Amino acid sequence: MTRFLFGLICFLPWFFSGAVAAGLIAQLHPKLEHELFAKGSQFGHTVFRAPDFAGQSESPEILTLGSSTCYRGIDMRPFYATGITAFNLCSSSQSFFNSEHLLHWAIDLDLIPSHALIDIYPEMWRSSGMESTRDFIVNNDLAPHIEFQRMAWATRDIQTILLASYFGVTRHFSPNENLTGTNDLYIQGGFTYSMKAPGNSVECVPDTCELNRTQRRAFERIRRRCEEEGIQLLLVNPPQLCEEVFDKPKVMEGLPWIEGNDWPLAKVDTLYYDDHHLRGVGAEFYSEWLAGQVAARIAPLSNLSK
Repeated sequence: MTRFLFGLICFLPWFFSGAVAAGLIAQLHPKLEHELFAKGSQFGHTVFRAPDFAGQSESPEILTLGSSTCYRGIDMRPFYATGITAFNLCSSSQSFFNSEHLLHWAIDLDLIPSHALIDIYPEMWRSSGMESTRDFIVNNDLAPHIEFQRMAWATRDIQTILLASYFGVTRHFSPNENLTGTNDLYIQGGFTYSMKAPGNSVECVPDTCELNRTQRRAFERIRRRCEEEGIQLLLVNPPQLCEEVFDKPKVMEGLPWIEGNDWPLAKVDTLYYDDHHLRGVGAEFYSEWLAGQVAARIAPLSNLSK
């Protein structure tokens, strides 16, 4: 054991020296950064969404959190039309693990919503949160913000921590440039309008989802923090052509629930580009329906909180 610890102590300085050297070399040219660390992308529009949110002058009434079914599915404009201020802070593969840190970030920015609407797409219940964490580190000029660094360290993954350390420093001096583009449109307020064509016909295979330990604990902490801050939680299961099979977890009991599959157009396949992602036109119709569902629920909640 003593021999192992001695070897580890000798190795660590070389390891960190090598990491620093790689970081310095990567600054010589963008291609070197891509090869040594990671190549950024506009896919998911995190590079636009994060600074858009951080630049808000007032707290939104509704803050949405969730994965791609959310940032591609929930258009904030119908909410504005009903007099509700809202922001879509969803992102690619965002799980409860990631949503917890984004909620802390919003609170740190003093952009505390009165309601948090969480898209609980069950496929993400078994996620580690790693993919979304790297998205916020690599494709985000605000990667130096402490909460994104905490998110990376909380994964306990060495590569993710190294990426966070590197981009946490470099994004202070050099913002993302020449990112791989996308045909989808970013709409101010966090929504991504998908320009994809309708998908091919799908054959649904039942898929049973259960909430893993990491995600259950993260959701418990989200719920507790919302209670501390006076934020009312609402949950929405997004519409899907092929519905995920699940039992509602106990940690979600007692919270207002909106069932997206009750949307009258939920099974119209031309509104989707695959079995669970809405095209832009589908998101517009769905969001009009969802805004009404949310408005009907937040009025009673607001009265209860008074």
